[in-house]
Amino acid sequence: MEMYRRTFAEINLDHLKHNIQVLQKAFPQAPFLCPMVKANAYGHGDVQLARFLESLGIKHLGVCLIEEGLLLRRSGVNAEILVFRGFDREGAEKIIEYNMTPVVSSWEQIDHLEAVASDPVGIHLKFDTGMNRLGFRPEEAQKLFDRLWQNKKIRLKALVTHLFNGEDATDSQGISARQLRDLNRVSTVFKPFNIFCHALNSAGIMSALQMKDAGNTPADHPLFMQNWGLRPGLMIYGYNPLGQNSFGGLKPVMSLKSHVATYRQLHIGETVSYGGTWTAKQDSVIAVVPIGYADGYHRILSNQSSVVFAGKRVPLVGSICMDYLMLDVTEVVRGKDLKDFKDQEVTLFGFASDGSFLSPEELAVQAKSITWEMLTSVGERVPRIYSGLDVGFVFEESRGQR
Repeated sequence: MEMYRRTFAEINLDHLKHNIQVLQKAFPQAPFLCPMVKANAYGHGDVQLARFLESLGIKHLGVCLIEEGLLLRRSGVNAEILVFRGFDREGAEKIIEYNMTPVVSSWEQIDHLEAVASDPVGIHLKFDTGMNRLGFRPEEAQKLFDRLWQNKKIRLKALVTHLFNGEDATDSQGISARQLRDLNRVSTVFKPFNIFCHALNSAGIMSALQMKDAGNTPADHPLFMQNWGLRPGLMIYGYNPLGQNSFGGLKPVMSLKSHVATYRQLHIGETVSYGGTWTAKQDSVIAVVPIGYADGYHRILSNQSSVVFAGKRVPLVGSICMDYLMLDVTEVVRGKDLKDFKDQEVTLFGFASDGSFLSPEELAVQAKSITWEMLTSVGERVPRIYSGLDVGFVFEESRGQR
């Protein structure tokens, strides 16, 4: 994307590589590692990250939508792509045409695959162990076995479930432990298929890693009762869903940045932005920054959040606009020439040029949201700029190339 405003998301591929290596080192025998690149790779750019993950030797990638899988395939991604959302007959045809792997969660989806497949289609079978969103009930296991055993159109490769409260996974009597025990029991029905099971999302993975680091890996604990496959999402982008920021050594991948467009000098009593929700209590200097809620910086953060400006935290003031937000930089620039702050970089979250860090986790609390939403909200009109010392390339992602 050509950049006529200096607003962008910087994506550090070295950090992504580090986070993947944390996983691989901790779980060298995992039968399945499937980084989730759905939702534009959590806002980081799905095509570019998928290609990079392939360069690291990753063999499986997870998406939600068929459309997301098609984009990856048409962009030259060759890894096995798992499609986690449901599909109709037309969707089944596209999945087969583009050699993707469906995660099947209903009898109708089995019907669709059997109706359109000419050669055996590999599938993963999803069981609902408490999320109550998608999947077969555990009590349907035997009936499913009978339907799929020696089925000429469908080849069962794996079973899957979704931990909906993975933060309690270390508790052997918790909700996640019950879910894992349920899937483990179901897996015994399908043993003749020589399948594996994947159930550990980022919270489950980090829970297991926490126990491993403590030297506590009892075989009867559900996290270790079988060699679970891994489906990391948030953690590969640098954040621990357990909320222990330093644990695991993860490195945040995205930094959202802009530059000051202009400065306004206000007299005491003057207001800023729509609705006049902020009033200057002194003569003030306001920096106008070209990023707004249309770019994914939520309006609810108006008069709440702060950003990094010239190495200092400064407050956001007034209502966030569709295309702009305003900062009170009075204390930072006091007694200095504003010309020295021309085009000053502003870090909305992530790493500033001076090495300081502002976490989207902090913004999520202020926005009454979650880290996942802060990352995935970064809009497509914000260019992604990719960097990494050992990658050998730096490139931008445009809306048309996504």
